[in-house]
Amino acid sequence: MSSVKHAAFINVPAETVFAKLLEVEAAPAWMVGLEEVHDVTGRHVGDSFAWTFKMAGKLTFHGRTTFAAIEPARHLREEGRGDLTNTWSWWLEPQQSGTQVRVQVEYTVPGGALIGGILDKLFVERQNQKDLEQSLSNLKQLLEGSRP
Repeated sequence: MSSVKHAAFINVPAETVFAKLLEVEAAPAWMVGLEEVHDVTGRHVGDSFAWTFKMAGKLTFHGRTTFAAIEPARHLREEGRGDLTNTWSWWLEPQQSGTQVRVQVEYTVPGGALIGGILDKLFVERQNQKDLEQSLSNLKQLLEGSRP
C-alpha cells in the first residue's frame, strides 16, 4: 500500500472544517480527481457513499467509501473499496485563530503488485501528492471565503 500526506492551516474553527469534510456531496468542488459523489446513506460510523474518481486525469475508478471513525471536530477516517482500495485519515487540531489540518491517504494502485508498484513509484505517487496538496489548498480557499 502506498501513502501520501499533507497538512495546512485553515483560518476557520475546527467545527467548520469538519462539517465541510462530512459534506461529501460537495467534495468534488475542492478535491482534485473526485468526479462525483452519490448514494450517501448518512454521516455516522458505518454510513457510506459511492464515488467516481479520475486519477492522473485519465484513469476512471468507481467505489464506495464507509465512514470508519468519526470524532467531531477532531478526526475522520474513511475507508474506500471498489476499483481502488484507500483510507483517508483526517486530523484537526484547533488553534487560536483556526485549525491545523493533517490528512494521510493510503491506497493500492490497481494492476497487481508488480505493475501497480512500478506505476505508483514512477508516476502515480508524485501525482497523488500534488493532487492532495492542491485539494487541501482548494479546501482552505473555499472555507476562508477567498473562492466562490
